[in-house]
Amino acid sequence: MKAIMKRSRGVGDVALVDLAVPRAGPGQVLAQVAYGGICGSDLDILNSRNTIYQPPVVLGHEFSAIAVEVGAGVGHVRPGDKLVSETTFRACGECEQCRSGDYHLCTNKAVVGWTVHGAFAEYVLLNADYVHVLRADADLQSVALVEPMAIAAEAVHLKGRLQRGESVAVIGPGATGILSALLAQAQGAAPVFLVGRASSVPVRFPIARALGLEHCINAAETDPAEYVLVHNGGRRVDLAIDATGSEQGFVLALDLLRRNGRVVELGSITTEAPFPWPEAAWKALELAFVYSSSHDAWDIAVEVFHRRTADLSKMVTGVYPLEDYQRAFAAADNSQESLKVMFRPSGGS
Repeated sequence: MKAIMKRSRGVGDVALVDLAVPRAGPGQVLAQVAYGGICGSDLDILNSRNTIYQPPVVLGHEFSAIAVEVGAGVGHVRPGDKLVSETTFRACGECEQCRSGDYHLCTNKAVVGWTVHGAFAEYVLLNADYVHVLRADADLQSVALVEPMAIAAEAVHLKGRLQRGESVAVIGPGATGILSALLAQAQGAAPVFLVGRASSVPVRFPIARALGLEHCINAAETDPAEYVLVHNGGRRVDLAIDATGSEQGFVLALDLLRRNGRVVELGSITTEAPFPWPEAAWKALELAFVYSSSHDAWDIAVEVFHRRTADLSKMVTGVYPLEDYQRAFAAADNSQESLKVMFRPSGGS
């Protein structure tokens, strides 16, 4: 099978390779990949901006697939089932996090697309314990967004503890940022503000508006704090979510937050950054971080796609075969022209 592999820790050392199709062992599922979405963390791996991944490894942890082989002891998956999978491939089962049900935070876990072969390939081998079976009528392109939706659910529902009627600001109109804003709105938040830069204007803001997000703020032209005060009855927001993974995004989230409000850092800030202690203390804020996503968040995300309340396929701005991986990565890295770029390794439908 063809697969896109990060061969070493060298910047850009990615190649299309031929690998043997794996077989499903006990407790495993072999699935044919329908769609695989390019995440910002894939670009980080491509450019060696983190050290967590273990090359050589096939990239890809956002995907939809169809089961083709089921190993012994697997009862809830059958060949032909449409499915998605959590990013965990294996957890130790013994650490404090595993014992408390937070296996997604296991420090010894194996991660699909990071430390074990992922879904930028024609087939992917999965641990059945972390597979979620979809309805037969699921749209495979849309449901390839379940993983970023689970991250959004972790931020909005679980870490952010959003209540109906609260106001929300999301910084960063990438896929996870837009999904966070949509989840907040569906949960009854009002108003919901989505803040971006000038690069968001050509593609990302129009998609967000088409999905029902009214308050899209171009911070290059409009002061976000002033806009929020005007459209939120003179108040700053109850919950601010930074989906940029940047120091600037976090500082802006803090600026838009009311006193005694809640900030969720959804992105991964990959550099050491100063922390605005005085303002954080003055606002008496609650601060939470999202790292991976729990089983509960995945359940929420899958249910959102089963309800089909919005056509999230509008978020997909490009679909490429594996052979076009260089163009696909370049498109995914261009926020002015793309939102979610996907591979279609096996002719998804």
